[in-house]
Amino acid sequence: MNISALQPELYARFSHVLASDRLHHAFLFSGNFGAMEMALWLAQSRFCSNLQSGLPCGSCRECRLVIDNDFTDLHLVKPDGQTIKTAQIRDLLLTFSQSGFEGNRQVVIIDGAEKMHVNAANALLKSIEEPESEIYIFLLTASENMVLETIKSRSQIITFPHQTTIIQNFLAENGVLKTDARLISEIVSSLDEAKTLSEDHSFLESIKQLEKFAKTLEINADEAFLQVMSLSALFKDKYVQALAFKILAILFVKKRQANLAQKVFTAQRYWRSNVNFQASLEKIVL
Repeated sequence: MNISALQPELYARFSHVLASDRLHHAFLFSGNFGAMEMALWLAQSRFCSNLQSGLPCGSCRECRLVIDNDFTDLHLVKPDGQTIKTAQIRDLLLTFSQSGFEGNRQVVIIDGAEKMHVNAANALLKSIEEPESEIYIFLLTASENMVLETIKSRSQIITFPHQTTIIQNFLAENGVLKTDARLISEIVSSLDEAKTLSEDHSFLESIKQLEKFAKTLEINADEAFLQVMSLSALFKDKYVQALAFKILAILFVKKRQANLAQKVFTAQRYWRSNVNFQASLEKIVL
C-alpha cells in the first residue's frame, strides 16, 4: 500500500509542498505508521529524473533504486543494537562534507531517532542547523518525548496518526478474525508488522492468555500471580514483551480499570530499566 493510501491527508499536504518546491531540509516524523514510506517518497522527489508537477514518477531508475535502498546518495541509519552510536553519525557526517555521487543532493533517513546516543544527536545538530550542502534529513520516531529538545527545535515536526481502520480493513481482507484484527491494529506501526503478527499462531494464542490474565486479575490477584510464570514463558524476546505491555494496557483501559492500566505503565518502566519481564509482570499484581 502506498503513502497516498496510508496517510492521505499528509500525502496531500506534502504534494502541495513539492509542487511549490518548498521542502524543508529537516523533519521529525512522529508516529511510525507510514513514516518510512513518506520519507522514501520524499527522497524519491529529490532524485527523480521524471518529476510530475514536483512529484516523483515512481518508475524511473532513481525512484526504483531509492525504494530498494540502493541509491548512492540516500543514507539510511538504524540502531546498531539498542542505540544509534556516535560513530554511525560521525561516519555519516563525513559524507556530508562531499557532494553527492550522482548529483549535489543527499538524503538521510534516521529510523529510531529516539535511540540516538546523546553524543550522536549533538554531532548531528550542526548539520541540521547549517547544512554544508543540499542535504535533507528525515528523523523517524515512535517516541517523540524521548528525542532531544535541541533536535526537535531545529526540525519540522510532523505527526503521523495511527490509522487503525486501515489496518483492520487490511487484516480483514486477509481473513483475520475481527477481534484479533482490532487488537493487532492498535499495537503495530506498519501493515507488514500487522500481517506478520496475524500469521503468527503462537502470538495469537498468547493474546488469549493475556486476556485470561487480565480477567483473572480483576477478581483474584493470587490466581493471577500464579499465571505470571506461564506468561513469561510465552513472551521470551524483547519485541513481544513490549507488545504484551501494550496489549495489557489496552485491555485495562477498555475495561475502564484505570488503576490496573497505571500499574501496567509502571511495570513497563521497570522493564525498560532492565528489570526482567516476569518480575515486571509481578509488579502489576502486587
